[in-house]
Amino acid sequence: MKSKTAITILVSVVCYALFFFTFSFAQTPGEPFPGGDYPVVVRGKVDKDLYSELALSPSVVEIRQPSVVSLLMLNPDGTPRTGRRVQLYIDGNSQGITITQPGLSDSNGEASGSIYSTIPGSYLVCARDITEGYTISVLDCETLYVTPVPTPSIFGEPLYTKGTSNTILWDISGPLTYQYITQASNSSNFKEIVAQSTWISAKGYTYRNLSDGQIYFYRVKAKNIYGGEGTWSNYVFSVQDASGPQISVIDMTPIGENNTDEWDEDFVVTIKYRIKDNVGVGEKDFWCIVSDGSKRECPYTHNTVGDFWEVSFKLKDLELVHGDTLLRQYGFCVEAKDLVGNVTRNCTAKLNVPLPEVEKPKPPKPPEPPKKPQIIEDAEKIINEVIDNTIGKLEPTVVQDSNVTATVTNLAITVSMLMGGIGSLPYFLLQVILALLSLLGFRKKGNPSGYVYDSVTKEPIAQAIVRVFNENNELVWTDVTNGNGYFTSIEIEDGEYYLKVTARNYVFPSKIVFGSQDFPLENVYHGTDFLTKERKIPDFSIPMDRVEMKEFEKKVQRLLSRTKYVWKTLHVLFFLVGLIVSLYALSVTPMWWNYLIVALYVPALVMLLFSIFSKREKYGTVKDEKKKLLAGAIVGLREEEFDKLVSKRVTDHRGKYRFVVEPGLYSIVLLNSDLRLVTSKDVSHIKATKKGANIICPNLVVKKLEDTTSEDVEEPLGEL
Repeated sequence: MKSKTAITILVSVVCYALFFFTFSFAQTPGEPFPGGDYPVVVRGKVDKDLYSELALSPSVVEIRQPSVVSLLMLNPDGTPRTGRRVQLYIDGNSQGITITQPGLSDSNGEASGSIYSTIPGSYLVCARDITEGYTISVLDCETLYVTPVPTPSIFGEPLYTKGTSNTILWDISGPLTYQYITQASNSSNFKEIVAQSTWISAKGYTYRNLSDGQIYFYRVKAKNIYGGEGTWSNYVFSVQDASGPQISVIDMTPIGENNTDEWDEDFVVTIKYRIKDNVGVGEKDFWCIVSDGSKRECPYTHNTVGDFWEVSFKLKDLELVHGDTLLRQYGFCVEAKDLVGNVTRNCTAKLNVPLPEVEKPKPPKPPEPPKKPQIIEDAEKIINEVIDNTIGKLEPTVVQDSNVTATVTNLAITVSMLMGGIGSLPYFLLQVILALLSLLGFRKKGNPSGYVYDSVTKEPIAQAIVRVFNENNELVWTDVTNGNGYFTSIEIEDGEYYLKVTARNYVFPSKIVFGSQDFPLENVYHGTDFLTKERKIPDFSIPMDRVEMKEFEKKVQRLLSRTKYVWKTLHVLFFLVGLIVSLYALSVTPMWWNYLIVALYVPALVMLLFSIFSKREKYGTVKDEKKKLLAGAIVGLREEEFDKLVSKRVTDHRGKYRFVVEPGLYSIVLLNSDLRLVTSKDVSHIKATKKGANIICPNLVVKKLEDTTSEDVEEPLGEL
């Protein structure tokens, strides 16, 4: 028996003894006291239980953690009191308290209940016997201490984290089993949550698809197994760094009077690089590229001043031909690693070595090209007008699928099919005329000179009209981009020029792309004047912004897309009917117009066969788990050798995308922060082995980030 209970019983016994000695209880009701004339009857009830006991296990709990209340009901002689109904209660403020009342005491006088609180604090737990219809208070009360759920201690983060993913870790000091939820935000007040986990049991979580150069703040809180939640931890932060150092060639020492045959072996060449990184540059390395394209360590000295790195080497340390002759050109590479491990390589530095000077006779003056007849100039003018009014306004599918159809006996078939085909003939006729002009020497053959592409999807734009104007606003060249978005230009006098580009459903210049780079494209052109060098137009990348289609046009395009095979079938049938009728009309009436109609079928037949048997361009799609095509999904291509993002694409309105790459090893990543890649197809270690252009475009299945469950959470801590 507890000491407090024993003292209470002792005091009570003394009080009872004094009471008995003072008033002398009668043994039998109604009998007179000895020496008295009247009987005395004493009646009373007991409202205090001095003998029963109450205990808490445990007495210190967390919020919502139950404590077991054990009761032992005893008679004054220490024997069990069975069948007693006992009620638990809080002596004081009971806000937030939930009590499970005990049942009747058993044959051992024992009964038990439970109690928990949602509010931290200390509570005096008491009991009362209500079996007889009135309250008998058990004097033995116990104090329950309720503590908050402990707050996790989140580990510190480095100032910069490599790549686009980050794993945060934490620990907790509580005695229970806990689950955790963590949040990421772009601000320390967590007003806007950019990513969040579900409740997980691991003491760590990996955030993926984070943005390069963005600062992220992280916090975590715990929940015990009874559902009691704690408060958010202190926050930590880190900046994602997925880009290596920026390396640019600033200057190179001229070769002087050295040439391939006569050169000073101690002549020093110095290349000046600028290597800059927001984190800081760590390791730097330099090597030469030998004639077979492989790397070769070459002796060099170097000097660093701020962001500038100067590398010096002697001519005798370069690769030689037959031991004494320099190559015509040498290439050099610099590789730099920042302090978080990102690597960048620059191999643009070239050293050109001239040949020995040899007296050469002056070449005869080339004959002037034949002057264009007036009829040719008029034809070119008409062609430009036709281009503006026809090709520039045609859909690409029209050029591929169009044909010329005519009938004689059926006027409706003749007019409808002939007019439909004539609309696409100018593009075909233009190519024929340009080829004839080049063949006859009236039009110079052009060289590849630029690339026109969609500013969002980065896909090529076919049938874009590119015009070159001089500083006097005179048109000097016109070309139409091919199916891969490339156009050509001729050699022109060095001077100041500008380009104008037009295409159906596109505007130029782009208001979406800014600056001279549009990763991975470079030398982006925005319509400004430029200077030619060595009679060549620079190799421009020209972005164009798509004009938003009206709702009616979208519905028409959707209808035509869903019924395209029906239209193609009808198209072929009408073509065959028109051809048969036209041949029949020619056999019956061999007039010149019937010959003309049949002749028009020749180019139309070529285009029809091309549209049927030509190989379709290969594209991949991005869909959600409900098989719905997703527009605006950002797909990235990562080169695995250097762990570097080399290209990205935005899916078009049909959810399509693709990458055209050089041979190498690549992987596909999803760059949208609100999407998660769940496709079953392996999108890593994709090998591009074909020489030249390789197409990478696996079909992807994604899901919204908020749909992610705890089963999807990657727990990387098993080996930490």
